[in-house]
Amino acid sequence: MKTKLLKTDNHKPARLFFAVQPANTIQKQLGNLAKKLAIEWGGRCIKPDNIHLTLLFLGETKMDKIDLLRTAVTNITGKRFDLTIQKTRFWKRNQIIYAHADTYPPELFSLVDAIKNTLRDAGFKFDDRAYKPHITLVRKTTLYPPPETLQPIEWPVKEWLLMQSKQTDQGIRYIILDRWQLH
Repeated sequence: MKTKLLKTDNHKPARLFFAVQPANTIQKQLGNLAKKLAIEWGGRCIKPDNIHLTLLFLGETKMDKIDLLRTAVTNITGKRFDLTIQKTRFWKRNQIIYAHADTYPPELFSLVDAIKNTLRDAGFKFDDRAYKPHITLVRKTTLYPPPETLQPIEWPVKEWLLMQSKQTDQGIRYIILDRWQLH
């Protein structure tokens, strides 16, 4: 299912990334946690609709390359997997509080590797650093919250997405441009 881009200037690049996004109920749970943490530790909580786990950040991509990008990843197959979110942690360098799993399934890393390899072969450029999965909940916090153990949040991952980060009058909004099912 392709989703249309928001009205935009075709000459301006779009900020794109691949991600997985939880169902609305899990987004609300994590959104409530983000609100609580921002109140306790300062910073700006992520809106529930924007909560996701980034697979690969592409950054600024020319609008006329989006169809080529979609075509390049169309044949990637991946297996469904489950995430169990159990902790929050603080990342000092990035000034974020994030949700974290004790372990991440190999299917997640296989999907990330498949996306990276496919895009590299198709000639796309991206920051190819080591993948460190995390779910940002609060940005711009300068206090140092201790790790917190949570009541486990079960997140079944059934699809992956191509998303655009778009600045709007209401702040940053993440728009789904395309989605692919995991099997």
